[in-house]
Amino acid sequence: MTAHTCIRKIDSLFGPTCCGRPGLVYDRARKGWLCAAHSQEGLCEFCQADLVWGRICYQADGVAREILLCCACAGLTFRNSRH
Repeated sequence: MTAHTCIRKIDSLFGPTCCGRPGLVYDRARKGWLCAAHSQEGLCEFCQADLVWGRICYQADGVAREILLCCACAGLTFRNSRH
């Protein structure tokens, strides 16, 4: 079995390069593996543009699953309230 490496780009002296640390978590939005440090920065699985706001957990076919969503894809709206 081959080891996975983190695909997250980081700035270096020679421009953006892959992190290169061992990949521990597969990120479906980025379609690649992330190391422990970069797995905290999830992207929304629907729009792939915004950072994750929350995890939606559900059960399908007897298997627990989760979806990572941003505020817009989760259907949340915020209003400024002036009290």
